[in-house]
Amino acid sequence: MLLRLRAILLALVGLVFVASWPGSALRATVVELVAPAVPREITGRDGILDVVVRGVPGQGGDGDGDPIAGARVRAFAILDGRAHAAGEAESDSEGRATLRDLPQAEHWIVAEAPGRARASQMVVVVAGARRLDLELGPEHTLEVEVKDEQGAPMAGAEIEVRGPDPFPVGARTGIGGRASVGRLGEGPYTVIARAPGFEEVTKRRVPEGQLLVIVLGKQGALVVEVVGEDGSPAPSSRVLVGSPALDSARVAETGKDGTVRIAGLDSGSYALRAVNGSRVSPIELGLILTKGEEKTVRLALGPGVMVTAHVVDAATDEDVRDARLTLAEGGLSPFPIEGVTDKRGRVVLGPITRGPATLSARADGFVPKAAVALDEGSPSEVKIALARGGVLIGKITDARGYAVDGATIRVIGTDLEGMPIDEDPSRMSFREAHFTAQLKGPSPLLPAGELGVMPGPVPAIPHGPAVGLSFGGSAPAGASVTSRTVQADPWVSGRDGTFRATPVTPGRVRALVHHPQYVEAMSEVVLLESDKEARVEIVLQRGGDLEGRVVDARRRPVAGAHVTALATRGSLEHMTRSGTDGSFAFAALPDAVTILVARDEDPTTVVARVELTVPEAGKKTIEITLPEPRPPLPVKVTDHRGSGIEAAQVTAASLDPSEALRVTAFTDPRGRAELAGARGIAARIEVRAPGRATQVVVTTAEMPELVVELAPAESVTGEVVTRRREPLAGAAVTLQTESGVRHTRTNGEGLFTIGDVAPGPARLRVRLSGRAPEERAIVIEDRGGRRPTEVPRFELVEEGVVEGVVVDGRGDPIPGARVAKDAVPTYLPVGATMTGMAVTDGKGRFRLGELGEGTIALEAYAADVGRTRRTDVAVRAGRTTGDVKLVIARGESLPKEPIATGGVAITLGETAAGLEGPEVVVVAVSETSEAERGGLVAGDVIIEVGGAKVASITEARARLSGPIHDDVLVKVRRGERVIALRIAREAVRR
Repeated sequence: MLLRLRAILLALVGLVFVASWPGSALRATVVELVAPAVPREITGRDGILDVVVRGVPGQGGDGDGDPIAGARVRAFAILDGRAHAAGEAESDSEGRATLRDLPQAEHWIVAEAPGRARASQMVVVVAGARRLDLELGPEHTLEVEVKDEQGAPMAGAEIEVRGPDPFPVGARTGIGGRASVGRLGEGPYTVIARAPGFEEVTKRRVPEGQLLVIVLGKQGALVVEVVGEDGSPAPSSRVLVGSPALDSARVAETGKDGTVRIAGLDSGSYALRAVNGSRVSPIELGLILTKGEEKTVRLALGPGVMVTAHVVDAATDEDVRDARLTLAEGGLSPFPIEGVTDKRGRVVLGPITRGPATLSARADGFVPKAAVALDEGSPSEVKIALARGGVLIGKITDARGYAVDGATIRVIGTDLEGMPIDEDPSRMSFREAHFTAQLKGPSPLLPAGELGVMPGPVPAIPHGPAVGLSFGGSAPAGASVTSRTVQADPWVSGRDGTFRATPVTPGRVRALVHHPQYVEAMSEVVLLESDKEARVEIVLQRGGDLEGRVVDARRRPVAGAHVTALATRGSLEHMTRSGTDGSFAFAALPDAVTILVARDEDPTTVVARVELTVPEAGKKTIEITLPEPRPPLPVKVTDHRGSGIEAAQVTAASLDPSEALRVTAFTDPRGRAELAGARGIAARIEVRAPGRATQVVVTTAEMPELVVELAPAESVTGEVVTRRREPLAGAAVTLQTESGVRHTRTNGEGLFTIGDVAPGPARLRVRLSGRAPEERAIVIEDRGGRRPTEVPRFELVEEGVVEGVVVDGRGDPIPGARVAKDAVPTYLPVGATMTGMAVTDGKGRFRLGELGEGTIALEAYAADVGRTRRTDVAVRAGRTTGDVKLVIARGESLPKEPIATGGVAITLGETAAGLEGPEVVVVAVSETSEAERGGLVAGDVIIEVGGAKVASITEARARLSGPIHDDVLVKVRRGERVIALRIAREAVRR
């Protein structure tokens, strides 16, 4: 979450900070904010801002509270998530600066003046004029001293200081290793120091008013020795080095003695490989390099394997030229090998070591195919058939029916295998640019004298607008912050509002439409087939504007707070930070939104949550008060004798719909822990420890502390065999209990043990490919942990297989339909592996295995088509039952899929109407889903969702659906008990 917040904020600001340096004298650093101009095609530039700049009353200094003349005021418009320079003015003697010709959008307004702290505020600009007041407080400064590990001062070290203001300030140390960073607001600050040849250091929560001393440690080095099969040195070998710290793989060449020294490396994990002609060494993974360490690594070359790939059109079997292929050892390699097919559709890739690998292929106009598995038994030439993509055609209008041009389109959804689809030309362009960069091979390391070789600048792979501090003068080695963006023609609506998106992966897809002056919208889901067209229509709403202010309990502004706006219905998700006066703003919001606020010191913890309605074509103003941090809830975990249990994991989830608290702590040697902010609210607390039975308790707001006694853990053992009593290894065993789900596999003797479970009722499922699965209800006995509960032997018989076709009432095949024994779940997590189910191909055909012998019921389900059930399918062990036909009559009144980014992967049903009407029941819970992890089980009766009672499946599903980053509180009746559970929403598919 923290990385995502940071990435989106950088894209939101989209600014390049250019700092000019003084000489050896310490004086204020001048930072220039630079952004591209507003695109010419943006219309409606009729906004005017009269900005009045003055001092902060009551803070002293010259001109306390008076207008500030000569202040520089700039406006940066946020369009499509990127910042654009929209206007600039200088304040007059009355402190007034007028910004004209501003587009109707969100704007950051930034004001600076000598001797003053920089101020920033976010506003929504609309047609006409409005006034904005900005107060510049006295300048704060931070003194920084940078030394090396020997205590010597370091001149020329780069300093980056960030306070609550979203924009950092830069400085460079002088001859004495010191720098004075000015124009800051109140602390505390985050300070980053870096210098070539030294590791970057970050200091957080730095107070002002005292000297900050930062010690930079030397970077490490790897000395690589490459030898042949006979142990002799291998000169002129290429040594590949990869690490997250390097961004992309690099390459160096060994000398006459077969060695190369790679210096300038940060501490971390590295991967190495050597290549010499057709010889190659195994990849050395997980080489840990500590700060300043020099490590010697020996790589031994051996015979390599070359792989020939042949790419053809799946429909015609014709060769596909210029297809791009990627070969990866083990399925995921730090050194993938790229290649392009010739006119015969073939390419030779390698060398790699013997063992498993995967091939991925893509070509213009075709659907990419990922991770085709290879092993030692694969043929010398691997054939890959690519299916052609589909075409999504649509029309975009506004609420009045007028065409909307200039809207950008992204296609999202799931393919026929349930894998996610998220496509637009910019993503395709990035993939192609990355492929082109990889096709050239790893970037060479740069000679560095006695050091050997060192990493140079990051290769120019496009990744959006550049953001960073460019320090004036000669740039130090490796400090380049430039990047090159490869432009791609986006899918954009024309003057008549129409668009054509191709190629698109076949599946169930939506068009996600964005326009800076309208609310982001999604189309209905359509089924897109290979080499065919599907059509959608989208209506864009103008939406409303939201301006707000974040304050603390004393109504003081909270600067730098992370504010997120999530559409209750739809995909919109905007993030920003509050300005120096606590202000924030969002333009073109839908009518129903959820606002989440987190403090800058902990962006992952939501401290305020507000649901609100924004008027269409209007503006709403709110003030969000952050509560005083709640005190921690003391927890003590003991055994039956009262002795503390060390390292117990204590996890709390709020049961208050308005509180999104999730916190985890671990007990100390005395068995004590504190759950931050958990006192004063109702919460569901789970306590687990090795060798102890997990316990779940519910606290109340009045509870001052919590004492939990953990009993010795019970265990469950069993055996999985064939009918001939032959052990079955590798069978998947799943145990579902009140405290969660546990997974394991049988060993070579067919035995399994699941430990650390609590006594009570449970369900046990055993599954193995090629065998019919079995499920049982069991009771885990309370034996004080002295001996396990033994379950009767599982005998898995050979599977029966059913093959057939799924068609509609007209006999047309239905691709992408799911087929399963007894029941097919309605919702599944996106990207999850489907067990016990089959999916029909483009011709409606399916093959369903792992079936037990006997007459069974088969169910088929296709979203937006319907559901059917057949109860007379005969299955025989070890045999295939063919030509089974399932007919789904297309329903005329199928419920529409909720338009939301997230949901809960459960299947719902209704009981017959009673005294208080029908009840909504959980029919099935998808395996490995957040719903399963959150504690929902089949048979639960849903009472409330999000604090509101539900009376129908439609109502329950609508409330379960919502933004992915917003949990949902579900209250269920299980037997005679009422249980409240907080479930994390996830991306789901029908």
